[in-house]
Amino acid sequence: MSAEFDPFAGRSEPADGTVVETSRVPLWCHDDGGAGEPVMMIGGFTAGHFAFDFSRSRLRGDRRLLTWEPRGLGRSACPDPAVEPYSVEIWAEDLAALLDALELERVQLWAAGFGSYIGHRFAATHPDRVGAYVTYTDIWSRDPQKGYPQIWEVYSAIVRNFGTTGFGARVLANVFDVSDVPWFGTWEARNIEQVLHPETVEATVGHCLLEVDVRDDLAAIQAPTLVVQGDRSWDGRPVDPADDPSLTLMRERIPDFDVAIIADAHPAYVAVQRPDRYAAAAEAFFDAHPLDP
Repeated sequence: MSAEFDPFAGRSEPADGTVVETSRVPLWCHDDGGAGEPVMMIGGFTAGHFAFDFSRSRLRGDRRLLTWEPRGLGRSACPDPAVEPYSVEIWAEDLAALLDALELERVQLWAAGFGSYIGHRFAATHPDRVGAYVTYTDIWSRDPQKGYPQIWEVYSAIVRNFGTTGFGARVLANVFDVSDVPWFGTWEARNIEQVLHPETVEATVGHCLLEVDVRDDLAAIQAPTLVVQGDRSWDGRPVDPADDPSLTLMRERIPDFDVAIIADAHPAYVAVQRPDRYAAAAEAFFDAHPLDP
């Protein structure tokens, strides 16, 4: 995408979706109303559902594309974490409740960033509801290669001192080095303002950076699974897939597993840097594993 590219053209604004009353908590969801296979997308916990904006427009097939925000993010319910704890188990069951409310028995599942934690748990505990699964390597917050606890030290200090709007959002947007995309900081800052809440950021982003561990769920994932990621680390260094601890565990434990590595891209923000290739990899995988073969 060129420097003249407008990252906000075609954006899925919160007002474009609806808050769905589920059996658990109200959850924000965007549904494009397509007539084809339903694809439920789970975004990260900073860019939120906006991470899929560039990929959805590049899918060629007719699909019903849905995104949502888990509890604690965006316009979804934000219970007080001191009263009602947050966890990947709760988010996965919230997703099941959302699918029930939307009368969707089975979906293709596409997760990005920390949304992968939820995807792994959901695919493991609700195998009958997942066709094919496209995801990322977030399985363990303490993966030594990712350095998430160190990121949280910086991230939490920014939120504590500057909040998640205005200057705080602009600083948070540059925690992850996506400097080759000239408009990234402006785009990500708006995402942060619309997704993060200071009162729940520790229970959402902090929980994912410090506590989540779904390694034991991997062997229970029955859906054909594809990891799509860039070939660079969070700080821009080249990454050898053979030296990726989380990817290695996924390869060993998930029975039907494949990987698509996209060159010259951030590990998780590949959806922003290389949306054409990111969308093509996911679409080819869904085409190869249709819900109704």
